[in-house]
Amino acid sequence: MDEFDIEINPNVAINNSSTTLPNKTTIEQLKINENQEPILTKKELFAWYLYAFACEVYSVVSISSFIPLILEHFASEKGVTSIDRTPCKTAKEGLRCVVNIFGFWIDTASFSLYTFSLSVILQAITTISIGATADHGAMRKTLLLNFAFVGSISAMLFLLIPSGSYIIAGILTIIGNVSFGAAFVCFNGFLPVIVRNHSDVRKISNEIKNYIIDKNKTHEHDTQIEDDESTLEDRSLLSSKDPILINLKENLLKTKDRISAHISARGFASGYFGGIILLIICLLISFLLRSTIYSLQIGVFLSGIWWFLFSLFVSKWLQPRPGPPLFLNEESKIRWINYVTFSWRRLWKTILQVKKLEMTFRFLIVWILVSDSCTTILSVALLFAKTTLNIKTPGLITLTLIAPISALISTLLFPYFIKLSVKKTTILLLFMLLFIPIYGCLGLILPFGGLRSSGELYFMAVWFGFVLGPLQSYCRTMFAELVPRGRETEFFALYAITDKGSSWFGPSLIAIIVDVTGEIRYGFLLLFVLIFLSIPILWFVDEKKGKEDAMNSSIDNEDII
Repeated sequence: MDEFDIEINPNVAINNSSTTLPNKTTIEQLKINENQEPILTKKELFAWYLYAFACEVYSVVSISSFIPLILEHFASEKGVTSIDRTPCKTAKEGLRCVVNIFGFWIDTASFSLYTFSLSVILQAITTISIGATADHGAMRKTLLLNFAFVGSISAMLFLLIPSGSYIIAGILTIIGNVSFGAAFVCFNGFLPVIVRNHSDVRKISNEIKNYIIDKNKTHEHDTQIEDDESTLEDRSLLSSKDPILINLKENLLKTKDRISAHISARGFASGYFGGIILLIICLLISFLLRSTIYSLQIGVFLSGIWWFLFSLFVSKWLQPRPGPPLFLNEESKIRWINYVTFSWRRLWKTILQVKKLEMTFRFLIVWILVSDSCTTILSVALLFAKTTLNIKTPGLITLTLIAPISALISTLLFPYFIKLSVKKTTILLLFMLLFIPIYGCLGLILPFGGLRSSGELYFMAVWFGFVLGPLQSYCRTMFAELVPRGRETEFFALYAITDKGSSWFGPSLIAIIVDVTGEIRYGFLLLFVLIFLSIPILWFVDEKKGKEDAMNSSIDNEDII
């Protein structure tokens, strides 16, 4: 823990009756830690951006684009008709094709859906199992790199899969997606750590420290700071009514918000940029090889190579930023079980802290609604384009490129042109996102507009990407400020679970709406409700109280096994 972090000693009485800082007894407990974390360097920050650039290609190229097609094709090659069990290759078109998965017959078109659903479940279990452990020692960086290398290798192995080996392809998909999610949780856990060690943040924090020392030397000339290895208990100081200290504190919080938003935005932009570059390369390869399945396997292989190679630079330049040590039984031959059980125990303690971290969990509710809305829009857009507007494959590919390109541009530009607070900017973006379902619903009541042409849909893809990029960035920024120090990865594991865990809800309801009404446009009503509900909940998230609650919940030594 560095000298600028703010913690409270519950045994310290705070005198708020004057602008004088805490008395001598309190000051003896306010110790300066000279062995502070190193200030963030440009190379280290670049390494953090570089990991987003490295891993996002797997999400954009493999998970979202190519792997679903590969899984469906491999399953179909081994599939049989549901009627007479003749091979689908020789059967008439239009017959339902099924494949045997460990004794169960499932539709070949559903194989990829089941595979991804299982990977999401295992991803949630894995992120919980590593979340709290990753916040101790250098485990955050270690786990990030280990999962990155495992995931990238699983992607590279796609090139060696023989045609029709759908089980092997499904297993590699699960390994890759689980590794991607687990590594990304560790990656997000670095955000609040590198923000608080940014030179601008440390400069203001140092001003607070120096002011405290000078102020107390004036009032208590015999007070000395004795222990160079202990911590500055800042929270009791921030409770003081000293106007100068209050002004410094507000400046510190504003600076942290600004820098966090800036770094988070550039991180997302780096990911979008990498994904767009490789997606274009892979689409060109696919075109040259006449869109064969092997060309898609090459694309997945390249995403693994990309992820692996750039992660090597991350391993060299990204500082571990170690947390407090995690003491385990050194003689245990199965130490990983201790790590896992520790993380699950921490999760249970965190759940019991709902009231103490009310604003943090309230924001997680907002994130469930927002992330599910965005996932549903992506699902509905391609389905709507194909079934209602009859847009062909080249047009669908164009749609997949428009949104990330728009997101890349807006993510970079938004922090420069919008000077509102993080919370107000997020609310603004949610209102902008509401335009999509509102415009889609116009098609139910008006004979024109309301997404009746491909041109309108392309414009909406630009609009969606323009909103999605900064929305994801600002949500991550706001959550990072509501996370207790020393528990960053643990809470970002919850952040990931609420994202992936709810991703089935909206698409499932849309499917039910289509089955009942036969009109996909009614799905826009559901989207409106989901997005609109998130706005008042976010409005009542008190950032100041949330940050104070997070500060009070920072990890202490008695929680470490």
